[in-house]
Amino acid sequence: MTLCYDIDISYLYPPEVFDDPAQGALLRRNGLQPHSRANYVAKFRDQRTAQALCGAADEVRAFFRDCGFAFAPSGVTLPKGKLDHRFQNHLTDVADRMRENLAIYDLSKQDLNGLDIEACTRAITAAQPVTPPVREVAHRIGKGKSKVFLAFLLRPALALPALVLAMILTLQFMTGTQRTVVSSNLIDANVTLLMPAAR
Repeated sequence: MTLCYDIDISYLYPPEVFDDPAQGALLRRNGLQPHSRANYVAKFRDQRTAQALCGAADEVRAFFRDCGFAFAPSGVTLPKGKLDHRFQNHLTDVADRMRENLAIYDLSKQDLNGLDIEACTRAITAAQPVTPPVREVAHRIGKGKSKVFLAFLLRPALALPALVLAMILTLQFMTGTQRTVVSSNLIDANVTLLMPAAR
C-alpha cells in the first residue's frame, strides 16, 4: 500500500497570540516563541497515513514524536505535493529532524506498519509552497459580510436565549400594562369614595 506523505503544520499557539503584551510575555517566559519547534506539530494530511503511524511499533511512534509529529490527520485540503507557503521553513525543520533522529533510532527491525521513512523525508523536502489567491479570499469575505449578523443570531446556541429574552420582555410589558390599568381603576374607585354623596 502506497501512502501519501504530505504534511501540514499546526501551531499550538497561533503567532498572533504572541502580539498580545501579557499573553506573549507569559508564553516567552515559559520558553515558547511564535515559530519555535515547541510551538508547532506536523500532521500527515492523509488519514490512512496517520492511521498507519498510530498502528506502528512504539519505537517508530517515538521517532515520529521526536521529529515533531502529532498522530491525528491535519484535515487540510491542498493539492498533492503542495504546502501552505507560511510553513515552508517548518517543513524543512521537520525533514532535518527526521535525518538527525535516524542516527539515534534504530528502526531497521521495527514494524513500520507500511510507513517508508525515506519516502516520507523525500516528500517533505520536495513539497512546493502554494499561496491561496488573495482576491478570491477577499471576495468570499466581502460576500459574506452582509449575512454575518443574521447567521450570528440564528446560531443554535443563541436561539434559545433570544427566545427566552423575547418572552420575558413580552410578559413584562403585558404585566406592566395590566398593573397600570388596575392601579388606575383603584384610584378612580378611591376618588369616588372620597367624593361627597350627591344630595
